[in-house]
Amino acid sequence: MNAAPVGRTLLHTAGQRVTIEGRDDAVRKVLSATGEAETTCTDPPNLVISLEQSRERFDTRGSEPITRGVWATHRREAIIESVGGSGFSQLWAIDEDGVRVISRWTPSTKEAAAARLLPARHHALTGQVLVHYPALWLAMQRGLAPLHVSVVEIDGVAVLLAGPGGVGKSSLVSRELAAGGRATCDNLAACDGTTAYGLAEPLRLPAEMSDATGRKTFHGRREHGWATRMRALRPQMIVVLRRGLQTDPRIRHISEAQATRAVVAGTYAAGELRRFWSTAAVLAMATGCGPAHPPIEEVAATFAARLPCLELDLGRKPGAGLAELLRPHLAAVRTNGVH
Repeated sequence: MNAAPVGRTLLHTAGQRVTIEGRDDAVRKVLSATGEAETTCTDPPNLVISLEQSRERFDTRGSEPITRGVWATHRREAIIESVGGSGFSQLWAIDEDGVRVISRWTPSTKEAAAARLLPARHHALTGQVLVHYPALWLAMQRGLAPLHVSVVEIDGVAVLLAGPGGVGKSSLVSRELAAGGRATCDNLAACDGTTAYGLAEPLRLPAEMSDATGRKTFHGRREHGWATRMRALRPQMIVVLRRGLQTDPRIRHISEAQATRAVVAGTYAAGELRRFWSTAAVLAMATGCGPAHPPIEEVAATFAARLPCLELDLGRKPGAGLAELLRPHLAAVRTNGVH
């Protein structure tokens, strides 16, 4: 890790400092999957992503087979073929300074065809496998857990929005950003029960809130970069979102257990993390480092025990923004604080 160049492009994501090495076109392609602009920083990285042009699979001779497509070397390294079915093979090297992940595009005929025919899927997998999963795994080694949440600051109060995909988190975050709010993520964060470190991903907005310039992605949405994204926020309130059948929004207090359950269930239901669980498990077996599974329920329960917990039923049609819907609850947090 000490040989990694300093002053190179650096990405802050999930609480980690990530350097991406490789040909300029390859680096730009990967950065586009994060929604971040290139930044130059002298902070030493703790995660180095190396993008190699070689199409050869990694040499596994003399390595211990762990499971299908996974090997452990005698140098605390793990080799994984086609991580998550993406077509990318990786060598993970771990030392006291952090992690280096070397990636090569080594697809099967079927995987290469899928990349051509399903560009949105391939773009999403590229970001997940090459950057997001390594950053989340390194965060996991430090006691953090990935949560499928949005974290946005509204009128000076950081709100953690929970709920399954498609309930409207991204749209609500985008409206608050347009009104002057700040956010660290609109989809995924690495959390420790006190702080949420946002994952660097593009904003994915529905057609009515987007324009034709963004990259097309799933469910009729388009991707857009962030004007400004906070590296981290400390949530002061949990709001569980639902999409009901009634006309007007409704809001009510819920218990710690209900809030915890919503955060945990929404995280396991997230398609973006579907391949992460198995990747983390085989890395634990191959490297002997850290837990095989992140402390998702523990972190969610820690948040819920500290923070006021609300459920917001948005109703059938878009209505008022979060600042208006949560006004009295935001005022109460500003007045009484969080203990």
